[in-house]
Amino acid sequence: MANLGAVARDLGNDAAAEEYYRQALEIQKKKAPNNIDTADTLVFLGEVSKDRGNSTKAEGYYREALRIQEKEAPDSLYLANSLNHLGDVFRDRDDSKQAEDYYRRALAIMEKRAPGSESHAESLADLAGILRRQQQSDEALQLYKQALNAFESQTARLGGSDVIRSGFRAKYADHYKDYIDLLIVQKKPELAFRVLERWRARSLLEMLAGSHVDIHKGIDPSLGERERSLQRASAVKSEHRMQLLNNQHTEQQVAAIDKEIHDLVSQYNDVEEQIRTSSPNYAALTQPQPLSAMEVQQQLLDANTLLLEYSLGKERSYVFALTPDSLNAYELPKRTGIEPVARRAYELLTKHNRKGKGKTERQMQARVAKSEAEYSQTIAKLSWMVLGPVAGQLGEKRLLIVSDGALQYIPFAVLPTPGTSGSKVPVPLMVEHEIVNLPSASVLAVLRREQREHKQAARAVAVLADPVFAPKDDRVSFASSDSQLKDNKPAEAHPSDPQVIPEIPEQTDLDRSAREMSIATFPRLPFTRREADAISSIAAQGDVTEDLDFDASKATALSTELKDYRIVHFATHGLLNNEHPELSGLVFSLVDKQGKEQDGFLRMLDIYNMELNADLVVLSACQTALGKEIGEEGLIGLTRGFMYAGAPRVVASLWKVDDEATAELMKKFYEGMLRDHQTPAQALRSAQQWMRSQKPWQAPYYWAGFVLQGEWR
Repeated sequence: MANLGAVARDLGNDAAAEEYYRQALEIQKKKAPNNIDTADTLVFLGEVSKDRGNSTKAEGYYREALRIQEKEAPDSLYLANSLNHLGDVFRDRDDSKQAEDYYRRALAIMEKRAPGSESHAESLADLAGILRRQQQSDEALQLYKQALNAFESQTARLGGSDVIRSGFRAKYADHYKDYIDLLIVQKKPELAFRVLERWRARSLLEMLAGSHVDIHKGIDPSLGERERSLQRASAVKSEHRMQLLNNQHTEQQVAAIDKEIHDLVSQYNDVEEQIRTSSPNYAALTQPQPLSAMEVQQQLLDANTLLLEYSLGKERSYVFALTPDSLNAYELPKRTGIEPVARRAYELLTKHNRKGKGKTERQMQARVAKSEAEYSQTIAKLSWMVLGPVAGQLGEKRLLIVSDGALQYIPFAVLPTPGTSGSKVPVPLMVEHEIVNLPSASVLAVLRREQREHKQAARAVAVLADPVFAPKDDRVSFASSDSQLKDNKPAEAHPSDPQVIPEIPEQTDLDRSAREMSIATFPRLPFTRREADAISSIAAQGDVTEDLDFDASKATALSTELKDYRIVHFATHGLLNNEHPELSGLVFSLVDKQGKEQDGFLRMLDIYNMELNADLVVLSACQTALGKEIGEEGLIGLTRGFMYAGAPRVVASLWKVDDEATAELMKKFYEGMLRDHQTPAQALRSAQQWMRSQKPWQAPYYWAGFVLQGEWR
């Protein structure tokens, strides 16, 4: 019954979970009322009750579990867990004194039984949060520091176990933000900025671990195997230590296993040092060293550049504004104040210009007018929320934007300059500012270091466009019949023939991602062919290659031939899935010339393992999943993947832009780069300004969707 309760809870059915746990408890109380398993079920019931909003009921279950554990397993991790749960109950009731008492008792056990573990880190952070509420800032700062150090060092392998990664998503992001908030209140913005950069690095590593990306590219195989062997051994020994402490043991046994763990850690550190020395790129990803504010100012910024880095928190949000000679942290509304406005702005950006079915011309005009009025109000409100405090520093500077949460999906180019939103025609930032996005400031330092070792590719542009997604595509019939004439073979049955019963394929990552993003089919993108032809007409003869139709395949995308090109342009469907970033990727031809299904999904993990020599990757025609919860954004994962593969800049679209508009914008973009010798950032801005001046494309929906991530120089 308890197992059924766990399954029901995983499925989100708390009512069913509570019923199964209750039935299990009745059986356990009859057979072994004071057994540890009975206490575990009581804890599960407490968790479900708390999730369902019944704090009093949850407290009763936790206290009953505590009574059993104090008798049967004193000073155990089981007991510490129940103490932590009771601390949570009283914290949520704003009874800080009671909460502090329970958290301190739990922490005392954790420090003895599982120092440096995830549970220990949670106890430290929970107590820090309570002390922060009680204005005991100095001790809270120390506890936050210990908590984050414990979390980051307690796992020997990248990202930790599934449980650890889940814990990070659910709790640690908020702990970092709370620590940042407290540092700013204590007037320590430099340290707060460094913690923010540190959090972004950990978030990236957690995402990579969840995607099972092989990031050992470029290191000595023997060192890689030694690293993994020590990781496994350390994990086994740590688990053995916890089991030992929860049962009868002697101090000599604990001392012996502690020595074994210490020796393994020392060996692991030696191997990591060898890896850092032999493969700095690998070290930059797996042991990222966040830059300080001073390092960012000295290494990355110039007098005409302003870095705006955002942190959206539960109680307060912040924007850090850095120039070469100043650092300011400005308070913004809390996350729940900013994100609904950002979501609505995104909806209006992507829908307000769409046609409505079954509407009269008059109704359409009224709908468009209403939508445009709401859009103007919403985008002005969002701009004031996130840019208002820094309005005096904007000038006409280049803006480097490191976003957070739902702001990741808002192109800052479209935000009206603060102070102009009340005018008849608000001025979008793009008019006076070159805008570049970054996953983090520290990433830019890595990109610049890699670019110094970068040997420029020989040819200009490789374009993959207009793939074949369905067996019913006319190109399949043409290619199939042409092939059969050449081979003088009888035609095979077509998959769409009613006499042919196709096999039902297993669900793939592409199926899952498309379903989560409510995509039923992948329609052909005919204008991407025009896009490819336009790029070819602009580039010098012989300096561009076009891979179209069936050649626009995953195999082509992964081929080593792409290393010969300075720009790699993918004009196809892209999936940016922020709730499950591992399901982000690009969709290439899904069938071959005979209409037979093939793997055409270039997954995020495939991208991280590509080897490019490009100055720029362009992702055209992307689809975006702006889900309910935004943590590890698909855009950041995909962008950083191409950066890790060797491209210091990535241009991507935040929504599925109109095909014809995209073709026009891309033509101007490439004219700027290849004919006028502009940087990608300059060329994108020029193309967007031109689009905005054309009557058919004036709405931001047509020109604002494309953003540049990475190096602007």
